[in-house]
Amino acid sequence: MARGPADPAIKAKVLEYLGTVQKAKSRDVAVAIGASKADVDNAVKELTAEDLVEYLYITTTFICLKGKAQTPT
Repeated sequence: MARGPADPAIKAKVLEYLGTVQKAKSRDVAVAIGASKADVDNAVKELTAEDLVEYLYITTTFICLKGKAQTPT
């Protein structure tokens, strides 16, 4: 079942938290901002579509602010 639009407050908290770290896992973001992982995942999905957040695949999946982290070469 499709989720509705992400809560703007959670999106803002995700962006604020990601501004303080190089990269993070969705689960860690959820714990840090006091939201459910499902809500964070929904917010990250929208923020990715808005080109504000990107996924990093480094043996596991991380998220970061667009352009903030460099993938290893």
